[in-house]
Amino acid sequence: MNKYISIEDFIESQEPEISALLFQLRKTILNAHPKMSERFMFNTAMFGVRNEFCYFVILKKNTGVEVGFHRGFQMSNEQGLLESKKRKFIHGVTFRDLEDFKKKEVSFKEILQEAIILDDINEKSIFAEILQAGRKNKS
Repeated sequence: MNKYISIEDFIESQEPEISALLFQLRKTILNAHPKMSERFMFNTAMFGVRNEFCYFVILKKNTGVEVGFHRGFQMSNEQGLLESKKRKFIHGVTFRDLEDFKKKEVSFKEILQEAIILDDINEKSIFAEILQAGRKNKS
């Protein structure tokens, strides 16, 4: 696995089609809220306002990009784009390429806004909540 020093380095080192998609996803996510922040952690781009609530990863064999939402299990999925892929908490939206993104862009922006609201109303990150719940169950 390659180690990248920044989100820009990560994006620029990808195949051109994937790089263009990542650039557009990053721009869309960053523009979703005036206080949106990003950081590069665990070789992954993470985004959040209060806590990190989503990230993007390249799918195997460069078949697209998934934007994963940490509180995906709590989201309405009215748009029908979120997939659990047998994960308990994280649900995500998959984009094959820039054209696929453009088809899903309006719905994706709605999903982003719902994720921002969930982040705002939940004081702790989902990972902190999971750890706390695990500790309570051991007691």
